[in-house]
Amino acid sequence: MQRIGVIGTGSIAAVHLDGWRRMPGIELVGYYDIVPEAADRAAQRYGGRVFATLDELFDAVDMVDICSPGTAHKENVLAAAAAGKAIICEKPLARHLADAVEMVETCERLGVPLFPAQVVRFFPMYSRVKERIDAGAIGKPAVYRSARCGSFPRPGRDFSAPYYADFHQSGGVVLDVAVHDIDFARWCCGEVERVFARGLTFAGKEFQDHALITLRFASGAIGHIEVSWSHPRTTFHTRVEVAGDSGLVEWDSLDRPPLLAEMYDDQEGFRRMGSSPTADEDEPYYAELAHFVDVVEGRATPRVTARDGLEAVRVALAAIESMRTGQPVAMQNFGG
Repeated sequence: MQRIGVIGTGSIAAVHLDGWRRMPGIELVGYYDIVPEAADRAAQRYGGRVFATLDELFDAVDMVDICSPGTAHKENVLAAAAAGKAIICEKPLARHLADAVEMVETCERLGVPLFPAQVVRFFPMYSRVKERIDAGAIGKPAVYRSARCGSFPRPGRDFSAPYYADFHQSGGVVLDVAVHDIDFARWCCGEVERVFARGLTFAGKEFQDHALITLRFASGAIGHIEVSWSHPRTTFHTRVEVAGDSGLVEWDSLDRPPLLAEMYDDQEGFRRMGSSPTADEDEPYYAELAHFVDVVEGRATPRVTARDGLEAVRVALAAIESMRTGQPVAMQNFGG
């Protein structure tokens, strides 16, 4: 039985807590939040207790799930690492590159697992894209395209809206949203060599942000990433496409739902098969958390590493620098 403690009980924590509560072999022990009332609400809904200090939480748990805002990730990760606790930390790993480097290097030095919650790797449709690439179905990847577009996070309705609106805290849509697609693009195409970006991050538009990012990979492949906080409310669209020298694989959330399959059977001909989006093995956040536990317990090798989380932050910050200067950024010279 693994005992889990959660640091930060804001919006993303609810998704994690739903998963932890359902997972066999897990005891959801409790919570620490700088807003005690938020931790109280989590305890009332999911069980467990509220801890007054981080040290008290660390004494009671085996693993720590960090769901605090990105600006607080460093202090929480370093504290958990000093206590010797295995850590899963929400993305982005940190707001600043130096902080992310310190977090990763400290955990490596102390021998503490640090798992960045880059959940897109666990979405069934995205992991299937990666499987087809690894199987050689499209040949050598040459062009990557993805989009992750929605509205600004809850302006005027949520306590977190000021955080997202403050670029110095959130890093805008590039660090908060594009970090997903940057990580997935690296998973598909390898290391990024150069970044060029344009967007609205520095345009002074309240509750709007939008970016177009071009990546050149060391392999020679080219990546195009679109991310947005400028779409109408209730609108959210994602897509991914990878073209290789012998084929193409793609998925688009505007197409037919991916949960319906039509399969040919020798006995029955064509038949339709569906799967529930709430099945534990299909729900990406649950799959991510379960994989983290499997890694810690030695049953799996990490699908995503702390160094992957660090590199996703580095490329995202390079894209922000490119938007600021209007110039491409060579990764070899960035953040050295």
